Amino acid sequence: MDAAKQRVGDVVGAVKNNLSMATESGLRVVRQYSDEGRTLALRTLSEANSEAGTVVRNAWSSFIQLVQRLKTSAREVLDPSVLYEELRIFFRDEIARNNAFAILIGLGFGTTGGFMLGMWLARPHLPTPIMKSIASTSFRDPDNVVVCQTAVPQFQSASDILVRVRAASLNRIDRRIAFGYGRTLRRMIRTYNSTYDPELPLVLGRSCAGIVEAVGTGSKSGLEIGDEVWLATHWYEPGVASEFVVVPETRVSRKPFLIGFEGAASLPYSGSIALNLLDEHHLTEHTCKGRQILVQDACSPVGCVITQLVHKWGAHVTATCHTRSVPVINNLGAADIITFDNEHFRSNFIDVNVEKSNFINELTSRPKFHYIFLTTRLGYDYKFLEKFLTKDGVIVDAVEPEQSTDDYGVVGRFFLGTYVRCRKVAAVLFRTSVDWGGPHLCHFVLERLAGFVNDETLKTVVDRVYTPNEVERALEHICSEKSIGSTIISFR
Repeated sequence: MDAAKQRVGDVVGAVKNNLSMATESGLRVVRQYSDEGRTLALRTLSEANSEAGTVVRNAWSSFIQLVQRLKTSAREVLDPSVLYEELRIFFRDEIARNNAFAILIGLGFGTTGGFMLGMWLARPHLPTPIMKSIASTSFRDPDNVVVCQTAVPQFQSASDILVRVRAASLNRIDRRIAFGYGRTLRRMIRTYNSTYDPELPLVLGRSCAGIVEAVGTGSKSGLEIGDEVWLATHWYEPGVASEFVVVPETRVSRKPFLIGFEGAASLPYSGSIALNLLDEHHLTEHTCKGRQILVQDACSPVGCVITQLVHKWGAHVTATCHTRSVPVINNLGAADIITFDNEHFRSNFIDVNVEKSNFINELTSRPKFHYIFLTTRLGYDYKFLEKFLTKDGVIVDAVEPEQSTDDYGVVGRFFLGTYVRCRKVAAVLFRTSVDWGGPHLCHFVLERLAGFVNDETLKTVVDRVYTPNEVERALEHICSEKSIGSTIISFR
């Protein structure tokens, strides 16, 4: 029993000794390989440092040599005697002198241009000021007239006037413009303008009244900041139904002192048309007395002005209007009024059987007229109306004519563009402005109108006043059968 225990103990001891020996042998091998790896890494690092040091030393030596050569070359180049000799040899040749001069000029222009370009690119970009406007955003959509934000107009010349608009009038021509009236010619005119002017949105409104906000340095109009003025613009120009408008000094004048902004906004455009027609046919206070004059649709803006002036000058005025407008037209001076009761009274003017037309029946019972003023855009048969005129009677159309240029094709537009370009060039050469048609609008006409208002010869007729957000209702009212006088948009 004791012998067996002894043998087991010997075996266990032998195993322990073997394990201990194996462990020591493994650790010895690990230490050996670790020492060899460390030695190899140190040798490699030492060699790398030696090579890097060699490279750095070589580079430093090359740099020192380069600096020495530069110093030597600089001494030679900057030596006044050497420099003088080189320049004398170089400029001995005339071609070389010319080339050097051209190089210096090029360097000067290049440096100056680069500096100016850099200053322009580094300029602060200020936000473009915008304003509220009533504008057409397309020429096809029935709801194309809206209130939108447009850029505040800038001065085009030193004589321009900036006006803060208080009230503007919308006319029937604005509705036609919103649907493309004069679009082709307007586009051609804009193409040859000196400044970029987008076609849309197109601001509407032909006349307005407001306060002078700024005056150009070259203006000779006598206007000052704070003056209350009124103005008118042509159909081919941007409208004035916006918070600000810039116009030439020849288009603006002080408004009558007896009326407010809303009343003043109703007259400039329609009043200019009326005065132009009366002057064209030599109708004055000296020639109107005893004349028989028919004013068709006397409740239109132009009809109101013509009715008042020819009445004050002694003419016998016969007017047509809706029953609702009778008190107003009678107050304006019409001695005889032809009225229509139905909602669409203008349809009475154009019946299928013109012989039985209510309008014609009314005219037959009255004396013949010296003048017939047509103030509404309707399809009249002029030849038939002539039978109601005296022998030397005249039919006067106060409505803006259709623009044949709107129907031009490619060839027609090419020749139109050439025509517009030639007229623009002629205007620049002779320092004149180009008139593309329409009434004569200038400060002299506006001053005449102001005189008529101030001496109470002429009254303003304002039917309704709307805010800019009510522009749809305003346009609908303008085209309705019951509108009287002018429709105003207030920007107060």
